[in-house]
Amino acid sequence: AACGLPAPADERLTELAAVLPASGTLPELLAGLDLLDRIDAGHLPGLTEPDDPAAAPDTADTARAARTAHAAELLTAAAVRQVEGLTGSEKPEDARALLELAQRADRLGGIRLTDALARLAADGAPLIAAAAGAVRVLTGHEEAEAFGERVASWVDGAVDSTSRATLTARLSGVLTVAGPLLTVGVGALDPLLDRVVELDDSAFLARLPALRGGFDTLSPAARDRLLGTVEERLGERVDDLDADDPAELARRTAADLAARELLSGLGLPVPTSPHDGRVPPSSDHSTAAPATVTASLTGVTRAGAPPAEATPTGTAPVTALPTEATLATPPLTEAPPVTALLTEPAPATAPLAAGTPAQAPARTLAPADRWRLVLGRSSDRLPSGAARLATALDELYGAGHGEGSRGGLPGRGGSGAGGGREPSFPGVREWSEELAALFGPGVREEVLAAAAVTGRQDVLAELDPAAATPSVELLRTILQYAGGLPEARLAALRPLVRHLVEELTRQLATRLRPALTGAMTARPTRRPGGRLDLPRTLHANLATARRTTDGTIQVIPEKPVFRSRARRSADWRLILVTDVSGSMEASTIWSALTASVLAGVPTLSTHFLAFSTEVVDLTGHVRDPLSLLLEVSVGGGTHIAAGLRHARGLIEVPSRTLVVVISDFEEGGPLAGLLAEVRALVNTGCHVLGCASLDDAGRPRYSTGVAGQLVAAGMPVAALSPLELARWIGEKTA
Repeated sequence: AACGLPAPADERLTELAAVLPASGTLPELLAGLDLLDRIDAGHLPGLTEPDDPAAAPDTADTARAARTAHAAELLTAAAVRQVEGLTGSEKPEDARALLELAQRADRLGGIRLTDALARLAADGAPLIAAAAGAVRVLTGHEEAEAFGERVASWVDGAVDSTSRATLTARLSGVLTVAGPLLTVGVGALDPLLDRVVELDDSAFLARLPALRGGFDTLSPAARDRLLGTVEERLGERVDDLDADDPAELARRTAADLAARELLSGLGLPVPTSPHDGRVPPSSDHSTAAPATVTASLTGVTRAGAPPAEATPTGTAPVTALPTEATLATPPLTEAPPVTALLTEPAPATAPLAAGTPAQAPARTLAPADRWRLVLGRSSDRLPSGAARLATALDELYGAGHGEGSRGGLPGRGGSGAGGGREPSFPGVREWSEELAALFGPGVREEVLAAAAVTGRQDVLAELDPAAATPSVELLRTILQYAGGLPEARLAALRPLVRHLVEELTRQLATRLRPALTGAMTARPTRRPGGRLDLPRTLHANLATARRTTDGTIQVIPEKPVFRSRARRSADWRLILVTDVSGSMEASTIWSALTASVLAGVPTLSTHFLAFSTEVVDLTGHVRDPLSLLLEVSVGGGTHIAAGLRHARGLIEVPSRTLVVVISDFEEGGPLAGLLAEVRALVNTGCHVLGCASLDDAGRPRYSTGVAGQLVAAGMPVAALSPLELARWIGEKTA
């Protein structure tokens, strides 16, 4: 089309409408729709000439416009169908593609897309589900206030490492597609704003790394704008225009001093700000202020009279004069350190009497300071204690990315382009100790694991194998770096990898083995081991039957018979054909762990084939999950047909062979070859199953178009968790 060849372009346009809807992925379909938009808008001038010079000038253009509209309708419908395949996606790119697709809903496919978004928001993985919810707000299918309440509830539910990781993913999904929604949408921002402010210090600090990780999705400039909105909502934003003008500073200083003298002359308490190192303390009023002053994590708390209400300059406050008892200066008490908020339990106290109000939660961090920590901006305005928190998190997230990440932003958030006097970041060991002191050991492990995921190889040595929370994400990160590390560092990581693999395998085996131990048969036993077999129990205890006084017959079950599982009597062969291309990292780990558990079934012969553009038979390592994972090389393209061809060569008894293909079905080779291999496998008589990715929640990310054609060729395709896969195997081999 760009070469100005109308006839070949029309042929390709016809092929596009026939081929792309059936096999294209969502990015490919959106790219096709963009091209159709350019053609329809006349941005390709070579296509404005008619195919036949003798024809009327507008005949070819009219026909091409009709074909373009028809192709756009087909591609949009196919793109809406692809939304179902995003259920397990954890990629921000898919969230952005979802938003781009939703922007076309007003023209084509709006009703189907509305339903698909609702199902995705309810059943999807945290990131894509939150993105779908934000898209529904942007398209007017959900109220911003209701969505804001749901976002705030995510903060309430972040009580452990898993839920905090979910909180980060959900915030990332929302902010990827609808960052301005929180900046300009008051209804969506207010619930989250209130929740962050209302948390007590210990709860806030436990959630702070997760909140910071979610908002790091925004660029530094966007976070500055959001911070400005938050400060305005909190009433703490001060206009800093002309802040460097000496005359303006003099006028403001004179007004402040006049108000201070007026309050002092009336005998009213004068509120003082804690010394933060930027403004020298006053020499003549250093001990005269009896007001309540709470320093934000600076170590001193003064309890006493309530703070004076702000009044306009030059106007006396309408309050009663304080009494002598009110003006008495109370003793100073030490505020709890940051670590005490997380690690020290509250002291035991006597139960409160009826009607006694509960003690208010500790909140020493000012609301604006909390949001500066969450957004990672304006660290120079934080008190010293909170600045330590900001420094520790900046080591992980840095300056961010996107608009404003290179510095030079004026005002509150920017650090400018010049040099500064900030202390250098600590080393990994010092940073680890600082995280433990500020947030506690549990949150420390979460932050270090997040740093490893972002590419910090040096933090892997600081992870404690015994304390690290087993997760596929952490294991995936370590395995990514295993191939590029020297042997000395790899040997140091082996205890951590072994702990993660063993713990994940143990948890998986606990769930899978009951579904793999055989068919249900009855055997007599006096030990309760399963469900009671009532007919056999009655038959075995007829000798104890007796008639009671009311005429009923009672049977005393002296020899109860229970149902238990028995071993299979014949061997089966299971061939796991696993896609190890770059888009299948998490599923590859789950496949390897599942294969190691299945290899423990005595009468099941398990084979493990790993394929990308080439096929590797790793059956020899299948009983050792650690060795299997270290042998798998994730990356490359996808050639499913080659993997199926190799699996077909391993079949000896088709009726007792299970072939399970674990892939996202984004075939890189010709689709005709893949369909031919599937038909050949089905014709042999073996049991074939396509597993659309594999994870613990059974949430797939796959190409629905290709999967539909595989189903038509005879291969069932399902989104399964390892437990559901084990149940399918148990049913087939029973």
